[in-house]
Amino acid sequence: MTTGALIFAQNNKAVDYVKLAVFAASRVDQYLGIPVSQVTDDKNWLEKNYPNHKFSSVIELENSNMLQSKRFNDGTIASTFIEWKNWTRSQVYDLTPYDRTLVLDSDYVLNSKVLKTALDNDHDFQIYRNSFDLALERDTRDFIRINPYSIPFYWATVFIFNKNVITESFFVLIEYIKNNWVYFRTLYNITAQTYRNDFAFSIAIHIMNGKSSGDFATELPGSMMYISDRDLLIDAKEDKMNFLVQKHKFYGEYTAVKTSGVDIHVMNKFSLSRYISGESGV
Repeated sequence: MTTGALIFAQNNKAVDYVKLAVFAASRVDQYLGIPVSQVTDDKNWLEKNYPNHKFSSVIELENSNMLQSKRFNDGTIASTFIEWKNWTRSQVYDLTPYDRTLVLDSDYVLNSKVLKTALDNDHDFQIYRNSFDLALERDTRDFIRINPYSIPFYWATVFIFNKNVITESFFVLIEYIKNNWVYFRTLYNITAQTYRNDFAFSIAIHIMNGKSSGDFATELPGSMMYISDRDLLIDAKEDKMNFLVQKHKFYGEYTAVKTSGVDIHVMNKFSLSRYISGESGV
């Protein structure tokens, strides 16, 4: 059985996701020692700007005509409203060259080998449900259920799956949910109009479980640590990272937080990009 990682990277006018994915791949290589493939809609950008990348293969997508936009924050003060390409995650079953695949967002930074234990077990589908906000005092109810009275929220940020008939059905279901998003967001009383992989995965897991408590999805070890896009990555060295996180009820002010040996979902892509380029994350 072949095992590897897959990272999606589709640039927009403001964020070089390919650069983030190159950095994320180097961390996978360092901590997990498995091959990494990139899925992108611009292979030429990768080869031209990052010729020393560590990807074992590059899978190029056709440009999608399905477009949507999202507000991206850069700390508590700066923000921009730009195109958000997140339609292709449902194709991962057909795209992956591996029998067992770890799928990562390009802004997920590995600082440990904790996911290796998950790669070594035989569960068909593993994903994070539990999460931990480094800001501590922020309202996290949106990451517990997809609405206050509905089904559990699962993070599509990181997951592992084996290729088989069951997981193939799961990704076919996600594709169906995506193509009928207006219906499903109405059915599950989701107020946001924007399609999100987290919501689609949560709904699909609910259906795979027979719309009850089931065991289709096994939780990944521990909790997924994250900072929001209202926080800032300051710097990082080896497995240690320094952040400024949004200070509760004090607009424009931050609290310093340090982590060591834990994987972090860095939602502030601008800050992460600056750090990768050798600039301050601020």
